[in-house]
Amino acid sequence: MAITDKIYVKNHQQLASQLETSIPKGAFSGATLDLLFQGEGLAKLDDATRDRVLDFAEDFLDCDCQASPHCGHPEEKFVHYLLDLRAQGLGPDAIVDVMGDDYMLYAYPGDILSFLDQSVRTLEAVETLADVDGDEEMARRAGERRRDLVR
Repeated sequence: MAITDKIYVKNHQQLASQLETSIPKGAFSGATLDLLFQGEGLAKLDDATRDRVLDFAEDFLDCDCQASPHCGHPEEKFVHYLLDLRAQGLGPDAIVDVMGDDYMLYAYPGDILSFLDQSVRTLEAVETLADVDGDEEMARRAGERRRDLVR
């Protein structure tokens, strides 16, 4: 299961109440992305909530793909966001706190830890395969990124 399947809308019930509609808890579920991408009902949200929702839409849903927001780019951008937070030295608990502050999103710290661990293992594999293939540049880049995540 992808990490984006484990990212939830914080204060889900309050948000659904303000929008006067039901929405899934999953931040990257199709119905949630449609609601945010189309912007229907955002005027009903209080100012602080609307700002966070608009920040999320701007940072992750801004894509020129014809299939947007269901093209996979929002999830890809969010994965980069998580990896960048870890590269800044934040641990799983702090990452969850920042996600909440930035976008009103929530995840379990254990899910973030598992994602980060899997990311390190994937980068180790990329580094090893690039070495075997003789691609020194790719091995160097994968090694640097892996070291950014484990410090």
